[in-house]
Amino acid sequence: MRILLQSRFRMFVCIIASLGLAIVLTGVANIAGAQEGKNPARNDAEHPTFTEADAARVMDSLRQAMESENSRRFLKLFDAKKMPGFAAFRDQVSVFYERYGPMHMTYQVTQVTTDGEFGAAVAEITLDAAAKQSTTASVRRTVPVRLVLGWDGKAWRIVDWSPRVFFQ
Repeated sequence: MRILLQSRFRMFVCIIASLGLAIVLTGVANIAGAQEGKNPARNDAEHPTFTEADAARVMDSLRQAMESENSRRFLKLFDAKKMPGFAAFRDQVSVFYERYGPMHMTYQVTQVTTDGEFGAAVAEITLDAAAKQSTTASVRRTVPVRLVLGWDGKAWRIVDWSPRVFFQ
């Protein structure tokens, strides 16, 4: 009988030790993940779904930046590292801002989609821009524009704009 009690006690001690070890290892894994910024519970927050409300916010920021007549403010909405051909686009936008002064932009978002970590929006943009010089004609354009956006951890930033001839 004594041997039976000892073996049950040993089994009980082994089970408790195993549970304790599992709890300790789980705690260490959670601490390590938090220190590396890889919290599994935040996975959805790292790449949120792009929504119509997000598209409206981005488009309104574009409108405000365009109407501010400040090319730097406008270009801050773009992710220069992820956007192919950003340098040429930046130069094109800078020339546009040099040629045209007071601007008024309206938009109508017509489509919003999500593809993995990217969002996309199609919007009908109307731009009225007065020429700064008398040798340049004022501009009124209504163009469907497609924006591709990526999440940078804080906000949606534009990683592609087409057609780029919008600024010619």
